[in-house]
Amino acid sequence: MEFSLFAPYNEFVALIGSWNQWQPIDMKKGDDGWWRVDVPLKDGEHQYKFQVKSKSYFAEGKILSVADPYSTRVTRDSDENSIIVIKDGKRVVTTYQWKHDQVPLPQNPQLVIYEMHIGDFCGGPGDVKEGTPGTFEEAAAKLDYLSSLGVNAVELMPITEYPGDQSWGYNPRILFGVENNYGTPDDLCAFVDECHARGIRVILDKVLNHAEMESPLTKIDYTYWYHRENPDAPHLQWGPKYNFGFHDEKLNVWPARQYVRDSLLFWLEHFHVDGIRFDATAVINNYEILGWLHHEVFSFLGGIKPFITIAEHVPQDPTVAGSDGPLDAAWHETFSKQIMATIVGREQDGRQPYNLDAIISTLDPRHEGFESPLNVINYIDNHDQNRIMWQLGQANIFDDAAFRRIKMGASILLTAPGIPMIWMGQEFGESDRKTIERQPIDWSLLQNHSNTDLRNTYAGLIHLRKTMPALHGDSFEVICANPERSFFAYKRWNAEGNVVVVVVNLHDSYLGQVEIASWPEDGVWHEYTDDYDIEVQGGILRDSLAESEVKIYFKK
Repeated sequence: MEFSLFAPYNEFVALIGSWNQWQPIDMKKGDDGWWRVDVPLKDGEHQYKFQVKSKSYFAEGKILSVADPYSTRVTRDSDENSIIVIKDGKRVVTTYQWKHDQVPLPQNPQLVIYEMHIGDFCGGPGDVKEGTPGTFEEAAAKLDYLSSLGVNAVELMPITEYPGDQSWGYNPRILFGVENNYGTPDDLCAFVDECHARGIRVILDKVLNHAEMESPLTKIDYTYWYHRENPDAPHLQWGPKYNFGFHDEKLNVWPARQYVRDSLLFWLEHFHVDGIRFDATAVINNYEILGWLHHEVFSFLGGIKPFITIAEHVPQDPTVAGSDGPLDAAWHETFSKQIMATIVGREQDGRQPYNLDAIISTLDPRHEGFESPLNVINYIDNHDQNRIMWQLGQANIFDDAAFRRIKMGASILLTAPGIPMIWMGQEFGESDRKTIERQPIDWSLLQNHSNTDLRNTYAGLIHLRKTMPALHGDSFEVICANPERSFFAYKRWNAEGNVVVVVVNLHDSYLGQVEIASWPEDGVWHEYTDDYDIEVQGGILRDSLAESEVKIYFKK
């Protein structure tokens, strides 16, 4: 087996491994900057590391032991040794046999995304394995639940190898490593394959702005891959920052760019994922790099399946997404702030709850400079936001009133233009405050009627979104706005004549009779929420709205 390490300016590199009681084996450097050595190994798992004479500023000239920066597995102990797997005389990343690669997957405009933290998705109160941190295997066992909910994409918070037993994953140590607390590379393959079997796409959250301080590359030659002095503001300095501007003219290589690119293509090749969410793109602050990575990913895929690149860009900047931007879509931060303010009924981050102009502007992101609503990912809460139910509690809104307001927000989220995303547990009213500590979602809430009813509301709205072509495109028109009574109506449609009209009572007070002129067409319409038919005459719909009620009409 050939072992290799890219360390072009280090004076000494040796291999140590479990097969010979960790006795050093000298390696030889080639003209390309890679150190190599061949070692005969039997089939099975073997642990190894490299010994390197460091060129890093904090350990110059010292012999340090480092894991393989390209290793796909490391041990869970404090030594964190890399693991190589040999089968039939060959090095393998996975042995998984894919079964569902041919299942059709939804295109980007049809996506309904479910953001998930593998460690906290399972093991909470009411779960089968209560008290046990979640794994790929246990998450796969819950995919029928997600299928019944109707979501057709999961966005996994970072599953790249990180130190310790619990983390959100935004402290990646090795960009090729699968987090061993969640399972093996084969376990991840099985999870993705089971998602695909149900027509669910898998989007990975990738952290490419920075690394964790003990990452192997920091010990080999720190300033070859990272900025010696982090150029970011102190509150944005989360670890060694990749220096995408450094070019090694001697070897004609961009070290940080190459490592990040290789890692992305590795995850596509071996784990068959269907999208990448780029963390902290505003801090990366380099559209050239983002556009290049987008191009490299799509060139590698060759159009064989639907794929999406998503920016988490805060503060919001519409130029990061669209035909002129480097990526396909961006998280829609103003949507979250505005709709959360409206649900809670009080100001949030300067957003007023019942400002109709602001709400309407947010619902059509073209008003904010986006090329199309299809370039945004809409959400109300996510892992970075406090949950809706918790915020309602802070506003002293509980019980039926809280559930009414959450349903109002869900109805807007799932009928508005853009790609909707739900944070795990949101669909049944999880109410814990945000924390980076272990916090599994509380499945026992589904034993309560109100929580189950909320979950069923989400499932119904997701089904409606998926079956109404008018909700897949970028059409949006407000046909009625009444700031005095705080209700409005908007229309969605497609070229084939499918039309959906959504009418929203923003206040949690009974509104009673409403008249909406400029209705798209006379005739019999079906109201989805309460399941009844209503006839429109003379271009005017006459109906009533209860507290925080949203009614959704489509032509029969």
